[in-house]
Amino acid sequence: MPVYEAPPVVEPLRSPPNRGNFRVISIVSRASLPKTKVGRLACAALALCVPFATSAETLADAIASAYDRNPQLVQQRYLQKARDEGYVQSRAQYGPTVTAQTQGQHTHITPLGFLATEGTSQETTLSITQPLYSSGRIRGQVAAAKAGVLGGREALRQTEQQVVQDVIQVYAGVLRDEARVEIGRENVTVLERQLQQNAKRHQYGDVTQTDVLQSDARLAAAQIQLAQLEANLAVSRAQYLQIVGHNPGNLDPLPQLGTLPPTIDDAFILADQNNPSLRIAEYSEAQSSANAAATRGEQGPTISLNGEGIYRNKGLFRVGGANAQREAVAAFTITQPIFSGGAVQSRIREADARNRADQAGIDIARRQALTSVTNAWVTLSSARVAVSTGQRQVESAQAAFAGMSCEELNGLRSTIETLNAEEELQSAQLSLLQSRYNVYVSHAALLAATGELSAQQIASGVTAYDPEANFKHVRVSGLTPLALIASSVDRIGSASPRGPLSADLSGANVPHPQNPGNLAASPDRELMNRHLTPITKSPLKLPNGDAARCPLNDIRGR
Repeated sequence: MPVYEAPPVVEPLRSPPNRGNFRVISIVSRASLPKTKVGRLACAALALCVPFATSAETLADAIASAYDRNPQLVQQRYLQKARDEGYVQSRAQYGPTVTAQTQGQHTHITPLGFLATEGTSQETTLSITQPLYSSGRIRGQVAAAKAGVLGGREALRQTEQQVVQDVIQVYAGVLRDEARVEIGRENVTVLERQLQQNAKRHQYGDVTQTDVLQSDARLAAAQIQLAQLEANLAVSRAQYLQIVGHNPGNLDPLPQLGTLPPTIDDAFILADQNNPSLRIAEYSEAQSSANAAATRGEQGPTISLNGEGIYRNKGLFRVGGANAQREAVAAFTITQPIFSGGAVQSRIREADARNRADQAGIDIARRQALTSVTNAWVTLSSARVAVSTGQRQVESAQAAFAGMSCEELNGLRSTIETLNAEEELQSAQLSLLQSRYNVYVSHAALLAATGELSAQQIASGVTAYDPEANFKHVRVSGLTPLALIASSVDRIGSASPRGPLSADLSGANVPHPQNPGNLAASPDRELMNRHLTPITKSPLKLPNGDAARCPLNDIRGR
């Protein structure tokens, strides 16, 4: 009886969540279904239930996933919330401190030879302390905490940029390594056919044993290389999981990234203004400057207002009665350091030295930012050239290999010449894939160096995390009118949190790097994402420019 083969069973792809991808996981055993109308209808219904279209993951999808769940970003967001609380704690020093304490006591006395006596008592104390003046100590600490909050926002932005850059690298890396593995497999296939053909030809005395051994040696090297390429792909996929949060499925081609500055001088200006590492260094210097001002305040007096109410009574937890006592105390305290063995002056010198070091840190960060711009600029420019010329190299190498193959079969070329031509073709294809990768990641690196790379730039649907929202929520927590008054009074006669900034130390007079020239022309997206012609399908270029196949192609199996 005729049989009908059931279609394959499929299940959802596990890698990217909610993508609607499907893949074949097993084949149903060949069920013997009668080739009847009922059998055909049953199979047609089953086919309708099996989704066959796949939805590829885009770079925007990957960035959105990492932006939501990447642990580095999650960690940095919580660290920023902790910095916000540091500001609240510093500012809270201006406010009143209210404490209450209740003490219950039971006394039992047994004098020698006399009757024992015992009793209970209770004492409750309510204390209020309100700072009035700290010679700028608290003012400097609050300013340092605020600079820490602002610097933390730049650290968060830097982490966001790095995560986006990492996603781009692993996404492009998986695409590159998948293509490299295909080239490696093609290479093995070609050399297997070469070995088989030379073995047959050797039987007829057309080639020597040396030709066979040369083919076998190249095949062994290609198999080793393929194993390494597959290992590299596995590593890239693991890195994708680490950064994005899920395994890569079918990946869409790379999209266009953001617009670059027209000249490198414009890129330098953007880096001076927006590079997050440079902004972090500037806020670190502002923080140490404020800490130095707070340390100077240790030389001056502090004034605080104190109030205390005390309630005493016999017995525990009693209110009123003949034994009840109430006491109220109001006072102000002035404290003026007179001698500390040089400790205060030493701390001031230490704070000043740290601030000067942070000023030099601005210069370090600025030079690093400009160097990053230069490196990304020249790497991108050279990679663009490599893509354009590399495409031409691949096309020429493919035509040369196809011609060599035909000429070898006609006795015009040796085996080793054909093997070398195939090796040059494979090397050119691998090099072109690396150049495409370099173009993309260098473009992202240049955007990052200028501070212009963001998740929203690529994944427009991503809602940006706003660190200022949490700060606005907590910054007035516990704030009282007395704290506002005390903060205003504390400005009188105190050192400014913003100390002098040395232009030489901070690198304001350091010139930009020399202009390396304009960027090479950008290859279009079609060229960047063009599928490479498999080695086994390399076309033969005829003198008139037409493409053809070798007449003896059926013999070589190419």
